[in-house]
Amino acid sequence: MAMGAVNLDQTEPNLTALTKMVEFSGVGLFETTLSGEIRFGNDHLARMLGFTDSAALAADGRSAGSFYVDSRDQARVRREIEAKGRVDAAVYQLRRTDGRLIWVCERGTALRDDMGAPYGYVGSLTDVTNLVETQMQLAQTEADYRRIYECATEGIYRSSLDGRMLRANPALCRLNGYPTEAELMEGVRDIAKEWYVEPNRRAEFKRLLEENGQVENFESEIYAHKSRRRLWISENAYLVRDADGRPLFYEGTVRDITDRKNAERAMRDGLAEAESANRAKSAFLASISHELRTPLNAILGFSELVMDLTKCDAALAQVYGYVEHIKDSGDHLLALINDILDLARIEAGARSLETETLNASALIAKAIATVQPLAQEKGLTLLMSDCGALRLAADGRAMHQCLLNVLSNAIKFSRRDQEIRVSCARQDGLVGITVADRGLGMEPALVARIGQPFLTGTKRQTTDVPGTGLGLAITHSLLEQMGGHLDIVSEPDQGTTAILLIPEAV
Repeated sequence: MAMGAVNLDQTEPNLTALTKMVEFSGVGLFETTLSGEIRFGNDHLARMLGFTDSAALAADGRSAGSFYVDSRDQARVRREIEAKGRVDAAVYQLRRTDGRLIWVCERGTALRDDMGAPYGYVGSLTDVTNLVETQMQLAQTEADYRRIYECATEGIYRSSLDGRMLRANPALCRLNGYPTEAELMEGVRDIAKEWYVEPNRRAEFKRLLEENGQVENFESEIYAHKSRRRLWISENAYLVRDADGRPLFYEGTVRDITDRKNAERAMRDGLAEAESANRAKSAFLASISHELRTPLNAILGFSELVMDLTKCDAALAQVYGYVEHIKDSGDHLLALINDILDLARIEAGARSLETETLNASALIAKAIATVQPLAQEKGLTLLMSDCGALRLAADGRAMHQCLLNVLSNAIKFSRRDQEIRVSCARQDGLVGITVADRGLGMEPALVARIGQPFLTGTKRQTTDVPGTGLGLAITHSLLEQMGGHLDIVSEPDQGTTAILLIPEAV
């Protein structure tokens, strides 16, 4: 065989091997004319474009340009091949025959004749859809986190274990008085010494992170680093470790809570002032009440003496009437002073109560007997329901006073010849003593304020029935002190129902 001669016996096997390489290469191989007609495409290219095989692709007859989603991509690839003779890793989108979009990476070369003139293109397409979509998702995720990081109103940071600032978002830069992250990192050298007002606060922060791996709502007073303005912050942070568990750095968020802290301080100061003022008021009322009772007792005593001297003398009947008015007014004033003194002692915590077991029926009967003369003067009927064996855990004297206050109100605001009903029953672990009348009643706004001192009714009520408005306030305070409360249900001209709720004796 002459040197250089072709062994015809080996031509077919070589062609078969080449065909296999083209078909099983795993990429789409193609050849097109300058105008874009597809002269050749292997099976992989055909399947990539949505055909069953290369024969179906050839029978379809459409040009390469018809598969481009954006015609500018085809022009870009052609310009690059014309300029350089080839294209390397051009990525763009194609539309398959079923309408699905795919991303491909093209590598191609210009075919030239013996004169060097181009007559077509040959190259390969690789489906990179998964890679491109993954990169796009990563880019979107990065953009999302970047936007959150930069637009967050809370400070976000990363700091080294030894107290240097490694990262800081714009919010944290603004909080510390710096316009940029670079200036903040340059300015902050040691967080423990330069940031926290309390010297040991950073050490406590690190201790909690080392023990728990994170801290939540860690409140500290700090200096805004550049301006040195004092602020209160709340930190949430965690300790980042490497794969072997070694600590790397801290990451977390910082929220400015200065306004909240100032509000809490103002609230505490206001509460302290209110409590101090309330104690001063109670002390003043207790003192002035004692001072008033001394001369008032003398007035009442001499009024009673003058009444005794004039009651049997017809010529002095007018004088008797005048003195009787003085006596009645003095009694009313003394009752008012006693109520004020009682309320002042309760608010000052000076009235101590002793819990004992009380029989509800006996307690109510005693109170009714006390007010019976007042009820008879108005022709009122007091009706008491059987309370059975119900027992209360309360102070006997205080409960008697509460019942007298409520019964007296019911009598005062009832019309003549009406009934007042008193009953008792268990209510959610408490015993409720109910006093119901059909009298003048109260407006809803007044009911909502029950328990406030000097609370009186409408003009018609206060004109017809004078009062100081202290009885229910005392009742309300005493019941709360004994672990109960006072409920009032009332409607104008429909009457009032007062319910005294007290713990039941076990």
